[in-house]
Amino acid sequence: MNYGSIFGEIIKVFTKIARSSVILLWHLTVNYGLNPKYSYTEFINANPAFLSFYNYLFNSIYSDIIVTVILLSAVTTLAYNSFIKPYPATRLVIKIMISSVLFFESYKISILFLKISLVFYNSIYTLKPDWYTIGISGLSPDNQIIAVLLNGSYMLAIILLFGVMIIRQALIFFFILFIPVASILFIFPGSEKHVFKFYRIFFEISFFPFFSIIILYLLGMFNNPFLDIGLIYVAATAPLFFVTEIYRYFQGSFNFLESDAIMSDISSNMGGFSPENILSGDSDSIMSLPNLAEELIPEIVNSKGEIN
Repeated sequence: MNYGSIFGEIIKVFTKIARSSVILLWHLTVNYGLNPKYSYTEFINANPAFLSFYNYLFNSIYSDIIVTVILLSAVTTLAYNSFIKPYPATRLVIKIMISSVLFFESYKISILFLKISLVFYNSIYTLKPDWYTIGISGLSPDNQIIAVLLNGSYMLAIILLFGVMIIRQALIFFFILFIPVASILFIFPGSEKHVFKFYRIFFEISFFPFFSIIILYLLGMFNNPFLDIGLIYVAATAPLFFVTEIYRYFQGSFNFLESDAIMSDISSNMGGFSPENILSGDSDSIMSLPNLAEELIPEIVNSKGEIN
């Protein structure tokens, strides 16, 4: 037996092992990662042991923390008023009220996020009667080298997808446990964006499987194993960019509206002079520009509109 035949036998054995591993990994991914039971229902139905631990934290530890935080926030606000700038008392009261509502309703809010996401997720998941066979097509080509590459790539892609799904489930528990703490910290001045960011990240990981299942639904449609591998990789990573970009889009829209409101306020205080009047050919507004300059910079421009 020459070295070529030995190498060929090794590749055949590796291919068989890899193909069996791919099938096993895909079944694990579908059953424990993509299955709505483990992606959503386990959290919504509340595991008794987890719920008992959560209630213990909430009643025995978090209740003491919120009293401490309220006292610290009062001291912080006093220091803020003394050394930085006045902090409205009404704003502090409103923040305490919002923080209290978020604190006591944080579990219901997190479960609501999961229930909403589950509705969208099931709308795609139920379209395929069998999710267990779509990830193993085209794994036995005639060329042994290509077979090794395909099976190895499938293994890595599915391991990544499975790992991301399992980590996502662990993060769900983490966020459910610590969202009440984040809600308490809302009392402190300047903490709003950090608290809402905490809620936003939880919202994103709640919807993560929905974007993944949309991409995985395309598996097997094109009978192209290379495309299937790429889709699995995208399903494991792209949803993070989808949900983040959606947030950035809305954040950018709000920032644009805020800046537009500022510009409108500036225009309203400029004696009728605005870009809209120039574009519309309002000559009166254009001719009043020297007077406008006089109002804004009287030290530089005199009453005749001449530069001093």
